[in-house]
This record gives sequence, C-alpha cells and structure tokens, in this order.
Amino acid sequence: MRASIGTLAVLGLRDIRMAAVPTTAYLMVGGRCCGDCSYCGQGRSAEGDHSHLSRVVWPEVSDEVLVQAFVAHPGAFQRVCSQTTASPGVLRKLLDVVPRIRAASGAEISVAYRVTGTDEADRLFAAGVQRIGVAIDCCSERLYPRLRGGTLADAVALVKDLAGRYPGRISTHLIIGLGEEEMEAAELMIDLHHAGVLVSLFAFTPVRGTRMSNDTPPPLVSYRRLQLLLGLLDLQEEQFYVAYDARKTIHGLGLSEARLRAFLKHHFVFVTHGCPGCNRPFYTEAPGGTMYNFPAVPDGSVDREIDAFIDALKADGFDFAGLESATTDGASGGVMHHYLGVEKSLDRKT
Repeated sequence: MRASIGTLAVLGLRDIRMAAVPTTAYLMVGGRCCGDCSYCGQGRSAEGDHSHLSRVVWPEVSDEVLVQAFVAHPGAFQRVCSQTTASPGVLRKLLDVVPRIRAASGAEISVAYRVTGTDEADRLFAAGVQRIGVAIDCCSERLYPRLRGGTLADAVALVKDLAGRYPGRISTHLIIGLGEEEMEAAELMIDLHHAGVLVSLFAFTPVRGTRMSNDTPPPLVSYRRLQLLLGLLDLQEEQFYVAYDARKTIHGLGLSEARLRAFLKHHFVFVTHGCPGCNRPFYTEAPGGTMYNFPAVPDGSVDREIDAFIDALKADGFDFAGLESATTDGASGGVMHHYLGVEKSLDRKT
C-alpha cells in the first residue's frame, strides 16, 4: 500500500512543507504494473524505483498505520481516492481495504480501477465505493495502441457502458499532450459528457525512466481551451458551439470576449477538475512553474490568469464572434459542431 507524500503529511505521518494541502487522500494499491503505458512511471518497462506516479512521490505505508491515522484525523479529507496498478490481487485488496478506510475516514471513496465488467463494479460499489474511475488517458485512436495498448474505441465503449449502467458514478481521465490533435480531445470530451461520464483532465508530465521522458507538456493555451470547453459542458450556463480551424484546434465557441471573460470570472475553470473534493495539488505541476491545474482559485491572480489566456487566444487567432453572427457554414470558415443550449442546432446534421 502506498500513499501520496501530501496525504501522509496531512495525516501526520510525514513532516514536509506544502504549498497547497490536498483535500482528497490519495492512495495507491497494487504492486508492479503489468501494463506498459509509454508515459507512466508505474509501467513495467519504466526504469527507476517506481515510487512516482506523475510528479508525486508515493511512500509505502501499512494498512494498519493508515487506518489509525485516518481515525486520529477525523474530517481531514473530503474524499479518499485509491489509484491502482494492473497487478495480481488488486481487486481483492480493494475489497478488503475500502470498507476499513471508509469507516476510519468518514469520507466518500473513489477508486481508479479498470473494471472488466459489471460484476467487478457491483462488488466495488457494495464494498463502499462511491465513484469508479476508468482511465482512458490517450484521446487519439491513432496513438492509443502504441502508447497504451488496445484501442480507444474499446476503452470508450467500456466507459460509456458503465456510465449507462451506473448513472452519476463513473469517471474517466484524459491526458492532454500525448500527441493528440486538440479536436480529437475536444470531440472525445463532448462524447463522454453526453454519455454522463465525469471527465477529468491531466496535463502530460514527462516522467524520468519512461519512453516519453523527453517529450514536452502541452501548450498552455491549448490546455486552457479544453478546460474552458469542459467547464461550458459541465455548467450548461452558456449557449455555445465548437468550431475548429484547419489545424484542428478550437477556433471559436460562439462567445464574445466580454462573455468569455465574464464566464471565467464567475467560474474559474482552470482549477483541478475531478471528483467532488479533489484538488490534486502539483500532480502535474512544479511549485512556481506553469500551473495547468490550480489546486484552488488563486487569491489575487484570477484577473491576471484570465487576461493571459485571452491574450494568448488573440495571438493564436481565436474567433470571438458571438452566436448572433454564426451561420450554418461555421464561424470564420471553420467546421462547426455541437451547438448547445438551444432546441435547434445550427448544424443541420446533428
């Protein structure tokens, strides 16, 4: 059993300084992973001590010490999330430890586990799990077999089937920056959202010892566009469309600069997006570095972050035309998809 270093610090089991305190306890269940994802430090061909997942260090801790620490720190976390590796005995271990952690912490339980069918999901929910996260990670059918193994179509079908069977209880994770086109990520987000899946975004982080250790994180402006789209999908407060340009990036959303700015002021969607109570501090960021996911709304710098994003959109040629100027041919010559918020779609084919 492992726990993130920040989790152990909140529970009084490590003494470290933290720039932001985790609001979810992050645990890891399982040994050496049988999977071989190109970007993951837990993959079987990754070199090193396998003590990292993304940027986070996960020291070993015994079940009993962990349970006692939860009991000694009531209300320390809003949620407990167990990451898992694809290794023998993981389901059995989860079914044993989840009820004990649930009773000791009093918090809701999420499990990131690639269930193989409804029987496993039923057993996890019966043990006290509130949400199951089935990671998709790679957003591109072109890249999925090489980077993760299998096919994206099969992974999406599994997640959507589970979401239909267990409404409001299935999550997935997408990693942005693995080489996908922005349109691939956006269309997958829209598809999963319509299926009732809670979508969480991660920024790709190169991890030492993996096959992608020399690759680079995604451009911040691209990641911010996808965060904005996810916020618009989740909140359903704005009428918008999604238009793409020849580069297959999001070119317009039917939002004027004023409306976009007002939306971001009211909903600072650049914070961590995940299960309720999840803030994942510095999971994919170094303190003082580029903040893809803020662990909380940053005091005193919201306007600066919004200004920087809008300036980057302008430099990238983003179309700030509002819905009133949209036509069935798309915004500024782009390809238009998904007009949300009104009964009649601008795209006659949808």
